[in-house]
Formats: sequence, C-alpha cells, structure tokens
Amino acid sequence: MRKIKKITSIVLSLLLLTLSSSVQAEEGGSRLAKARSGSAIAQSDNTVNQTLVNIGAVAMWAYAAGNTSAYPLGGSTGGMYFPRGNNPLTWVMFTDGIIWGGIVNDGIEPAVRVGGQAFSNGTVPGAILSKGVAEDRSDVQNVDRIWRIRRDFASALNADLVLDAAENFIIQPTAVTAGQIQTIRDRYREDWVDWPTHKGAPFYDADGDGEYNPQFDANGLPILFPDGDEPGYANGDQVAWSVSNDLNETAVAGLYGSPPIGMEQQLTMWAYRRADALGNVIFKQFRVIYKGRADTPANATIDSMYFCQWADPDLGSGGDDFVGCDTTLDLGFVYNAVASDAQFAPNGLAPAASGFDFFAGPAVPDENATAIIGLKEVPGFRNLPMSTFFFFASGQTDSDPTNNGPYQGTLQFWNLLRGFKPRPETPPTPWVNNEGNVTRFRVAGDPVAGTGDIDANQGDRRMGQVAGPFTMALGDTSELVVAALAALGSDRLSSVAVLKFFDKTAQDAFDNLFELPSPPPTPPLNATEFGNEILLEWGSDPALVAAVESFAKKGHTFQGYNVFQLPSSGAGKSQGIRLATYDIIDEVTVVSQDDFDAVSGLVLQLPVQFGSNSGIRHSLRITRDAFREAPLANGTPYYFGISAYSSNPDPDAVLKTLESTMAVVVVVPQTEKPGERLHTAMGDTLTGIVHNGISDGDVQVIVVDPTKVTGDNYSVTFRIDTVSVDLHDPEHPEYETQDVWDLTNTTTNEVKLTGQTNQTGDDTYLITDGLMVKVFGAPQDWLRMANGDPAIIEVANENGPLAEADWDGNGTPFGGNNVWHSLNAGGYSDRYFVSTSSADESAMRFTPSILVPFDWEIRFSDAGSMAYWGYTSLGTGSVPFELWNVGMATFDDASDDYRCIPWMFEGAGTADAYTPDHGVDGAFGYPAFDRIYWRVPAEGSTYDDFAAAVNSGGDFVAHIGGEVLGRLLVCDFDENGLPPVSGTIIRIHSTKPNTANDSFTFSTDGYEPSSSSQLAKNDIKQINVFPNPYYGMHRNETDYFDRYVTFNHLPERAVLRIFSLAGTLVRTIEKDDPSQFAQWDMLNENGLPAASGIYFVHVEMDDLNVNKKLKLAIIREQQYLRRY
Repeated sequence: MRKIKKITSIVLSLLLLTLSSSVQAEEGGSRLAKARSGSAIAQSDNTVNQTLVNIGAVAMWAYAAGNTSAYPLGGSTGGMYFPRGNNPLTWVMFTDGIIWGGIVNDGIEPAVRVGGQAFSNGTVPGAILSKGVAEDRSDVQNVDRIWRIRRDFASALNADLVLDAAENFIIQPTAVTAGQIQTIRDRYREDWVDWPTHKGAPFYDADGDGEYNPQFDANGLPILFPDGDEPGYANGDQVAWSVSNDLNETAVAGLYGSPPIGMEQQLTMWAYRRADALGNVIFKQFRVIYKGRADTPANATIDSMYFCQWADPDLGSGGDDFVGCDTTLDLGFVYNAVASDAQFAPNGLAPAASGFDFFAGPAVPDENATAIIGLKEVPGFRNLPMSTFFFFASGQTDSDPTNNGPYQGTLQFWNLLRGFKPRPETPPTPWVNNEGNVTRFRVAGDPVAGTGDIDANQGDRRMGQVAGPFTMALGDTSELVVAALAALGSDRLSSVAVLKFFDKTAQDAFDNLFELPSPPPTPPLNATEFGNEILLEWGSDPALVAAVESFAKKGHTFQGYNVFQLPSSGAGKSQGIRLATYDIIDEVTVVSQDDFDAVSGLVLQLPVQFGSNSGIRHSLRITRDAFREAPLANGTPYYFGISAYSSNPDPDAVLKTLESTMAVVVVVPQTEKPGERLHTAMGDTLTGIVHNGISDGDVQVIVVDPTKVTGDNYSVTFRIDTVSVDLHDPEHPEYETQDVWDLTNTTTNEVKLTGQTNQTGDDTYLITDGLMVKVFGAPQDWLRMANGDPAIIEVANENGPLAEADWDGNGTPFGGNNVWHSLNAGGYSDRYFVSTSSADESAMRFTPSILVPFDWEIRFSDAGSMAYWGYTSLGTGSVPFELWNVGMATFDDASDDYRCIPWMFEGAGTADAYTPDHGVDGAFGYPAFDRIYWRVPAEGSTYDDFAAAVNSGGDFVAHIGGEVLGRLLVCDFDENGLPPVSGTIIRIHSTKPNTANDSFTFSTDGYEPSSSSQLAKNDIKQINVFPNPYYGMHRNETDYFDRYVTFNHLPERAVLRIFSLAGTLVRTIEKDDPSQFAQWDMLNENGLPAASGIYFVHVEMDDLNVNKKLKLAIIREQQYLRRY
C-alpha cells in the first residue's frame, strides 16, 4: 500500500472529515461517503457504480471508472478478498488497474502519454460516442454504472447470497437481513434486464438477430441460452461489465500528468462457482478502443504501445511482502516474506499467495500463428507475452512514479513500460538483478526452490506486468485478458506453488476456450441446533436434491457428498476436516487425479475423493468438535460445509472428478429456547402406522429434526407412473412404468413428496417436515412364516379345505397347516412333508421375477398332469398333481388362475414315473418323490397345448417357458409309497408389492414442539452470560478487536441495560430476533471500551412481564497500542 495510507495526523483527519461533507473528489468521493453509511451497494435509488465479482473463492471490488480491487471505505484494507468470509477479513490486493502508454502521433504534444488506473483514476465512467465526445457521467442510470449478473440469481437459495450481501453491504454475514438479500437479488435482475449490449457488453444471442431480448418464464426465472438471449461471457457463473474513457483532462492528468489520448476501455470480468482452480480466478478482459479526442486527425496512430497490469499487492499486512514473476507462465505474484501474517493468522491460516497472469496479450500480425481474440481462435495473429515485469518498494530508491499532476510521472512510467527504471527519466536506466545482470524481468527466480533472482528485504510492494510493443490506428481495438488469482497452501511458499498450479490449470481452460465440464450443483445445506449437538441436513428440498443427484454432463455424473467442519465461514475444504463422505454404492470408491501435493511441492496423481460405497445419506448428527476433539459446547459457533462431487470413468479424462463449491452454515449449539419444548429426539421412530392393503411392504417414520415436526397426519399412497431409469444419460433417457409413492399431509392436503421410487429401506430418502419416511417394498422372496421358513402351507386334503382345528401355529396366518419341514394335518389317510435336498432351503431355487408376487398351488388330483423329465431321460409321463398360478392373493377368484407345467428329475429313482425312490431329503432323511420344477407355459402357450403335444408326439418342449421354482421334494413320512391323497392342496406364498390398493397412514400429533408463556417465565431462571468472569479474552474471539460476552436463554424480545457498579448506565441492548442469544461488545454507548470491573445487567422482558438481574465481571487484558 502507499505510504500515505499510514498517515494518522489528527489535523489531517479532521480536515478530511470536514471536507467530506461538502466536497467530492473527482472520482470516488460519493462512493466513499455512502459506503461509510453501511450501504455500500445503495449508491443511488437507480443504480450502483461499484460492485464485487465474488461468486468463487476470490472477491474483487470493481468500479464504473474501470479500476478494481480498491476497498470502498478506504484506509489500509485491501479490496481483493481471499479466502472469502473470514473474520477478520483477509485480502491479497490493495488496488490494481491497467495502464497503457505509447507514442501518440496525433499532432499534439507531448506525444508520449500514459493512461489508465493506478492510485488515481485516469479514466471516468462512460463510453466515447464520437471523437472527443463522451457520455455524461452524471447519468447514474446509464453511464456512472457497473453492471453485474449471475446466472442463478433468481433460483439461488438465500443462503447462497448471504456472503454476497455481506460483502456488498460491508457487514458480517450474521448481520445480513432478508431485505438485503432481496436487494442483491433485485440488483441482479435489473442488471440482467438492462445489460448494455448496445455499448458492447457481451451476450449469447439465441435467435441470432443481434438484439438483446431477455425473457423470463412464468416463475420469474430467466430463460437461459440457447432457449433465450442471455447476458454473459465464457460460460461464467457471474459477469460484471463497465465502460470508461480517458477524455476527462483533470482525471487523466491526475494520474501521471499526460493529456488525454481518446481511449475507451470496456472491461468484462467473469468468474466461476467452482471448487477447483477456476474457482480461485477472476478473469478480466480489457478491450481498449482508440476513438480519439476532438482534435485527433483521421490518420492518427500510436506507436510503441504497451499494456501494463499494475497492482499494489498487500497480502494481508502490507509491510511484510515479497513479489516475483514466472516468465514461463507470464505470471506476476506476491507472497509473504515471513511465516505468519497479521490478517491471516487469526483465521488459523498460513499466508496466501496471489497474482496476475497474462492469459492473452495484445494480438499482433503473424502469418504463422493463431491468436485468441474475443475467446475465438484467429489465425494470422499471435498474442504478445509478458515483455517486462517490474517491482519496487514504497519509499525506497526505485519507488512509485510521480502522480497527481507532474508530467514527469508519464516519462517515469514510460520507462517502466519499456523495461527500465522509472528514474532518471532520461537517459533510461536498465534494471540489474541480484546476480548483477541487466534484465527486463525482475525477481524471476523460484522462491519455492530458493534459486535464482528472488526478492529480499520485505516491505510494501508495487508490481507491474507489461505486454508490448504494438501499434494502434484510430478506430483500432486491442484486447488484453488478465487473470487475477489467489491460492492457499500449508505455508507461505507452498502457497506460491499452489498458485502456479492453479495458474497452469486456468490457462489450459482459457486456451481451450472454457469448453470444460462443470461440477455438480452445490447441495442445499440446513442446520438445526440442539443442546451440545447439531443436525446438518441437505435432503428437504426435492427439486434441489434431484438437480444434484441427477447431474450428468460431459462424462461426469454425480457420485457423492463430502461433509466438512471448517475453522471459519470463509475457509476452504483444504483447511477443514472431512467428517463424512456419502457415495453411491457402485464400483467407484477412491478417485485419483493430478493434484498439487503441498508436502513435495509437485503435481502428483493423488487421491482426491474418498468414497467407500457407504450409500447416499441426507443428514448427519454431530456431537463432537473435530478440531478440538471434544464435545460440542453450547453457545460456541461452529462452521460446516457440504459439497457434491462427480466421477468420470473415462481413463483418458484429465479430470476424473469435479467438486462443487461448498454450502456453508454457521451453527451455535443451544438448548431449547425459553418456553419451548421438544417432544421427540433425533432418531426416534414413530409408532402407530396403519397399513391398509395386502402388500408385504412397510413404512418406517424416523424423526430427523424434532423442531420441524408439525403434528399433522400423513398418508403414503402408491400409483403407476412412467419414470426415467437412466439418470446418467439425460440426452438419451430410458423409461419404464413402475410403482411410485407419494407422501401427502392429509391435514393440509399438501403433497409433500411425489413420484418417489425408492423402496429399498436404505438411508437415501428425502426429509419432509423433519421426518424421513422410509418406504419398504416387499422383498422378492417367499412369503415367510414367523419362524423365517418359506410359507408352504397345506390348505386342503381329501375332506376339502382344512378346518381351523387342523391349522398349526406357523400356518395359521395363512389359513392352513405348515408342511415345510413339518407334517401335514394328522388323522388323515397319508402323512407327508415338503423339503428339498439340503438340510435347509438353500438347495431350493426360484426365479424372483416369475415367482413374485403370485401364489402357487400343488393340487393332488385323480387326473393329475403330464410331466417332462427334462434333465435325464427326456421322456414324459403322468404325475398325480397339477401345478397352478392362482393369482395375487385372489384365492377365491379362479379367473386369474393358470396351469403350469411339471418338469421332473428322478434322481436315483425310476425315470418318467412319480415314485418315492428319488432318494432321501436333506433335512430328515425320509424317502422323497421326484424333484418338482415349476415351469410356466411359453409365451402364447398353455398347459393344455403342452399336454396335447405330448399326446400327439409333437414338439412339446416349445410350449415350456421359464422356471418358477425348483428342487421341491414331497417326502413320504409314513413310507407307504403313496403320494398325498387326491384333494390335497399345498399353497406356496410369495411376497406382495406395494400397489395402488395399499396405503399407510400415520400421525405426528403430540410429537410436534410446544411452547407456552408460563414455561417461558419459568425458563428465565436459566438466563446467563458467558464467559463470566470475562478474563482478557475467550476462544471464540477472532482477533484483538473482536471482544464480546454472550447472553443466552433470552426470549425473542428483551431489553438489556448494563450498569456500572456506581449505577451509571453503560449500554442498552435491544433484542428483537428469534435467537436466544445477544452479545455485548463491551463498548459503552460512545463506542469506547468498558473498563474492567463489576457490572449489573437488568434484563427486561415486557412480553412476559418479568425481569432478570445478572452480575458480570470484566477483567481486561493489558492494552498496547497496536496501530499508529
């Protein structure tokens, strides 16, 4: 930062304070005044002339005048934040801009001129309409304005816009209101509608008519390209655009003393909401158009033209920085000179690194090359690389060119552009590196390896990257694409290595014109606080969950979720602790790809996703602090994030996985609020579920969030629907009809979930009204008795249907007598049981898709059936039974019955005859008749067709279809050699699926939270303040200036009056919010720190007509003057 930033003269401060109320600086004065009011975004009723590009991990202020990275409130704070969301704020740049300079051949002296933006702005808002005529920048609606759009502005969750609002309004995220979020959303919409394509702002033209005509659907959502015109560039998730010019003589002279040239600057900035390298980059495309002054002749040219990306990099604290450049990457960067930085350390972070890269320099003719211009490959040109990197330190011999008027500043910067020292102006003096060699690239060594020419003597730096020379004629446009990026490693030097890795990745993306796969959408994350525990859930918004879990683009498909605990709301996943990964059960588990290894400093093939086939879940209960390895503490804020990741099975894919940005929540564990009571706990299972129907499915209702339970009644119903069964290829989906289920709140008649297909009973179900309703489909299996054996039941004998007196305990639910490994009803002419060749059922087999959901019968009869001994003799013969499909629990309705074909195996016995010489069964060793294999008729055939073919000698095998079940043995218990008597019916039951004839109902009445004023009055006994005593500091404070105590168990509305021991009113705090907490920053009403001592706190709760008194002891730490 500039040395003048450190001046704290009281006289100067008072003078500036006086002037600020009556005088506005040529540029920025009105912004500064209004930003200080806490309304940084609300520059006027109509528009804004400052905003942030802040959708990724980096945030950068940008202004209508064309400058960037300057903090609106001034002071020593930088305006390029990284990582975002930290408290205290962490930044990597103080300010930056583009400088151009050349020899202007327009007949006006001096010919050598520079313009652009540095500490002063040589540009003002507005386009150049014609030579020497600019737009009126007093028009705040159309000229003194910067436009900003975000593709998902209308559909983004409020939680996604909290940090955006906090940064724009310059407040803490916890202080953001719903109204401020709506202001941000409204601003995005206005800029979407007003996007100034007529001035040159880029857009996607859906119909190719050259006109920008944005459209919105019935829900107010913008219709995106290719279905409608859309503002934006490079598929950026957020884009900002401004236009400025250098025709204001006062402004351009205030930069370095030059007269105007007649340049229009169009600045397009864009960024991506990604968790990879692109999420750490803000792209800036400068289109500089030589439109001329009023007196510029038609044949005017600019020779030896240069562009310079100039910056004052302050990496947190500005006095301990180093800079460097990498000529192989066209990268200039800043890194910390010492191991710790005063801004990063309170956030538990190592110092970051940051810099700028020339992704595409100005294009010059070259018949053997191809340039990138306007994100298109243009043959016959090449992009100029970085031609010079300079730096200097504030206050040292080679310091800032003279600005604010003298023309010598122009000559000094002209020297810098050409690779010389700024002083003396003439003759130019070359730079000499630390090795004694003349160079145009200062500090081009490798600080990570500690080799070559590297920076020394830490301090406040300035740096510039130059591309040139080239020429421009009046009317020409030249383009420069710069990437501003930041990275965080495990220490100051590894941050440089990460920065270079990110830079290479981003350069590759640019060189491929951003034709890249995108990560899955960010999951919706919600949190609920309980006493010493926290619930995280991301499964209560069906539409958003579907958007995440059906993600499939360019070979990447959704694979799983990662859940993290973070040290702060702005921390990235690398600073967090991964608490859980929930991934799809498939063959993909650990996913590896090229990534930066902070230990070795190399790019290695590393595991980056750690799936374990755990299955997808949508909630996590947390009871311990992963950082402190201790239980969660009530009243302490904790930070959690969730991301979704994809996988790509293509072995040739460079990116095997992509991960979304994290959704982050701040959660404070706490007991129930005054007067409130919960009547369930996380994980409780509701009882009293009523099933109407015959299915063997089930419903289980688990309480996920007790605070959301409604007390209403619900029903689960089933229907047939057409659903997609190929979510991984949405361009070529497949469909089938299947049973789906709906969940309806029958109290409100609101359908809560619709078209659900999951009936597995796993943990992937969505969450509704605090409940996870698990629907279990029937297993494709035998219907089983209470003892777990298959339900094979004798329902009739020679006397007809069994009387209830003949039923046994296992067979009673099925209306008969169990004969699986159990004798038939006694007192009749024959004794038998059913078994198989193994001691248990394992030898018996069935085809689930045919067996289920039907019931089957063996009917012993005098007529019997024709059968086929298809495994050995291939002969046919008669058997004394018939095999039947009797429908789905429709035993009294013969209209849906059909006869099946017996397929037999004689084992050790006689072929082609049903005799008890097959061998013995595997359970008890009794003689068994031939094995029975159940076969359905082939499609279009019947049993009668099969029998007729047997009798006629025809091709009877053609009438035999698939196997229902096999290896069933009827065993001759009384060893009389006779099968069960005619009239015996053995019924085999299979499970029944949930169908439209089934429903499940349940009630949450009595489980919902309750509250009462009487309980609230009783609960005020728990009102407390912590820490008490306050002894110097506590662990939740983030820095020396963030001092506070917290009151808890407060009702929604309360007034806290804090008195000194002498009875003097020190501070009044009015609480009016749903939280049970209120904080006192230990300042008095005048904003001065309260002294050490004893304080009395009167808590007035008028709604409850009660008061509470507390005592608080404050022991201040010894104070030292830290800033001067």
